[in-house]
Amino acid sequence: MMWLQPRGDTTTGWWAAVTAMMVITVATILGNTAVLLALWRVRRAPSHYPLTSLVLADLLVGIMVQPLAAARELFVFNLNWAICSCWSTMDVLCCTASILSLCALGWERWFGITAPLARARRGKRARVLAALVWPVATLVALPNAFIPSPRHFHPGELEKACTVNTNIGYVFFSITFSFYLPAGVLVTLYGFILRALSAPPPIRAHRGRTSSHAPQRLHLSTVSGKYPLQKSEIKTDNNQNIDVDLSPKGYLNLPNAPNMGCTAQSTGNCSAHANFILRQRRATRTIVMLMALFLVCWTPYFIMLPLDSVCDCVWETTWQWCTWLGYINSALNPLVYAAASPSVRRALHTSLTSSGSRHVEMPLTPRVRRA
Repeated sequence: MMWLQPRGDTTTGWWAAVTAMMVITVATILGNTAVLLALWRVRRAPSHYPLTSLVLADLLVGIMVQPLAAARELFVFNLNWAICSCWSTMDVLCCTASILSLCALGWERWFGITAPLARARRGKRARVLAALVWPVATLVALPNAFIPSPRHFHPGELEKACTVNTNIGYVFFSITFSFYLPAGVLVTLYGFILRALSAPPPIRAHRGRTSSHAPQRLHLSTVSGKYPLQKSEIKTDNNQNIDVDLSPKGYLNLPNAPNMGCTAQSTGNCSAHANFILRQRRATRTIVMLMALFLVCWTPYFIMLPLDSVCDCVWETTWQWCTWLGYINSALNPLVYAAASPSVRRALHTSLTSSGSRHVEMPLTPRVRRA
């Protein structure tokens, strides 16, 4: 007696499904492993913490969820309750962790635009958010292991190992916290990001120890009679000196802002303000592409799941397409990192071409240096 037999006839369509599922699984594992190693080797930027959480979730999907998901679609077999519970719980856990990590990435990007120089505070908050992703995702996924699921099989249909939980109460609880509520947060953050990019705020400076190379303080002035300002000077990446007013709260007032754009007489480098806007838009492009890809890949599944739990009216083929469209998201995310983020491209290139030191110097964020 065979323990594993193909589900249906081994036609061309069956072999095509085997090939497609194998390619998606291997691409998910290899792509996310490469990105994870690259992020581990470079110096940390605030956005790396939620990004690492997202990559880890996608990697766990490729290792612990997709192989069994493919096997249950292609073969007829049975597994015990413990294995099936672990698999279905990991499925919900990784999906929830992915979208929560995207929310954390969206928040970090918005805060990076509104307070670009508050790197230390951004790093702390990003670490906290990335650490909270997995406990929250566990709270959403864990009930899946203990809530029984009704079994729906149509006449002539072969039973599948490890069925998806279609308990109505749990389905609506999980989709609310795994998709719809975080998706609403993502869309809101996207609106905030676009608003912040359309009207960039004053740059906020760190007030650390003064370097021995810092220029002399020139004079004190006031703004609206409220905060005394310290006249100072900063140097941009193209070695351009700009006079600024530094308030006690660390805000920089750039008096020469109208002249800080790119000009035809320049050597090809934009001014500090133009460079800041350009880099922020480029960095934001990654999170926007990840958000759009996640919503496109997972929305059909989260429409189908509650519908099937209520009326048991979703065709088996629809289940397969919607489920694997969601899994494709985990395989495509590494391509988005590499295509949309120059810093990740550099990190991947350095990770694949260099050896030795874990900390590789990378210009991962815009820099404004005190002279």
